Amino acid sequence: MADILNQRQEKFLRALFETDTIEKACDVAGINKNTGFKYLKDETFINEYRVIRRELMQQVTGRLQKASDEAVQVLEEVMKDRQNSTPSVRVQSAKTILDVAYRSLEIDDIQERIEKLESVTTKDEI
Repeated sequence: MADILNQRQEKFLRALFETDTIEKACDVAGINKNTGFKYLKDETFINEYRVIRRELMQQVTGRLQKASDEAVQVLEEVMKDRQNSTPSVRVQSAKTILDVAYRSLEIDDIQERIEKLESVTTKDEI
């Protein structure tokens, strides 16, 4: 953790990720609720919180990406299984595959637009 936080803030920050409410995090950190909410309004504290949360989400995203190939295989198997899957389950699997495929395409299009806008903005700044 950053050296810019004091020990109580660091303890509270850890507790935020280990508990499911701010109040419980305050109890674990040994601070009162007012102090906890004061920390949550502090820009330095919030920035550190966001950095850690982003790192955790990157780890989760990596795990999801690793499991995604198997997930697609399962959806394909269910979609193609005429003997053991009901028609509604097969349709739902097919719909899920199409929905994700379309969302991925939309994200790619949005990313391309952002990159074009950024390149125009960069050229205008030069």
